[in-house]
Amino acid sequence: MLTTGGGPSVADRMFTVLEACAASRRPLTLVDLGELTGLPKTTLHRVCWKLVELRVLEHTESGFEMGARLYALGAMSPNLRRLRATAMPLMHTLVARSGWMANLGVLYERCALVVDEVAGSVQLPPRERMLGTTMPLYATALGKALVANGPQRLREELCEPPLLRPYTRRTIVRTDLLREHLDEIARRGYAISDEELRLGVAGVAAPVLVDGELVAALALVGPSDTAALRRLAKHVQLAAERLAAALAPQAVELVAA
Repeated sequence: MLTTGGGPSVADRMFTVLEACAASRRPLTLVDLGELTGLPKTTLHRVCWKLVELRVLEHTESGFEMGARLYALGAMSPNLRRLRATAMPLMHTLVARSGWMANLGVLYERCALVVDEVAGSVQLPPRERMLGTTMPLYATALGKALVANGPQRLREELCEPPLLRPYTRRTIVRTDLLREHLDEIARRGYAISDEELRLGVAGVAAPVLVDGELVAALALVGPSDTAALRRLAKHVQLAAERLAAALAPQAVELVAA
């Protein structure tokens, strides 16, 4: 049995712990996990060490952190493998043209999940990898490109509260303004985020639409530079359109033939 006394199942508890570790940029102790998940320490001890035994979590002197096994299992998805492989040459071209970091993201629950990246020559503050991390839908170019072109239900859920959490002084927190902003993104075909998640960092992204359906989004991330964002928008749009064309069913049929 996975459930006990009508409470959360073992699987629920495991995923609660995994999501907490995945969202953290440092190893988490049992005390940290208790504060983040609300689970009892005895339960956390049992769950964490079982996840270590399964090689999903790793344990160091600093605490528990994500291992590579779960990412490796996720990367075995045929659709994700094809998306990443098809996008990679286009991402390298964007990086060569701009010097900025290129990101490939998909919708994951109410976040943008970065499934691949190519580092650029321009240094960003902080200089950390984004691969495998989740980004807010309203404070990043990647997230805004996804939510503006994704299911209407998701946009309504995001804009349901009157105010959202600010990440910087430039984050759009009023959802009445965000609605208008997302409508404009859908019309023009690209999204810009300028210091809305981190000061000094900006991005431009475009949706990858296959037969009118959102599949992913491509983005460039670099220093705050309004002129560069506008200039690079057309290149990101073109790369997203080429990726969509390569992913289209008719393209697969031609390759198979």
